[in-house]
Amino acid sequence: MLKIWIEAKKAYAEKNRNSSLYYLANASGGPPKVAKMRDKWPQSESISDSKTSAGMDRTDDIKKGIYQVLKLGVLNKDKDNIETALISNLPAYRHGKDYVDPFVDLLWTSEKNVVKEKGAEYISRKDLRYFFDHLITLDSPILR
Repeated sequence: MLKIWIEAKKAYAEKNRNSSLYYLANASGGPPKVAKMRDKWPQSESISDSKTSAGMDRTDDIKKGIYQVLKLGVLNKDKDNIETALISNLPAYRHGKDYVDPFVDLLWTSEKNVVKEKGAEYISRKDLRYFFDHLITLDSPILR
């Protein structure tokens, strides 16, 4: 079972249309010939990728999620006991590099935390926050 899961994950992440597990992994495009023949899949239809990407790989969900954790962080910026997390069953295998990775180490603060002293400006590390504190997924989580 684990071997099949690893193969399906790899087929999905690499968009390997030659793998029969590619379509099992909620991918897109035309199904394999066996599905068209055996299961009478309509010849002119394909599997949609607009709403069926696996886990966190839907770019609109990634954007909304990052906005929400940033908003929660801003609303709770003065509370030390609140952390934010993006949570999904699977990470963004295909879109993580473009839509998640740029935010992993990104820090933010409020202008009130900028200290001006002797002609210089600085921000104390304790006043900086991550866009999200954790990325909780079944595979490749980020737990700070």
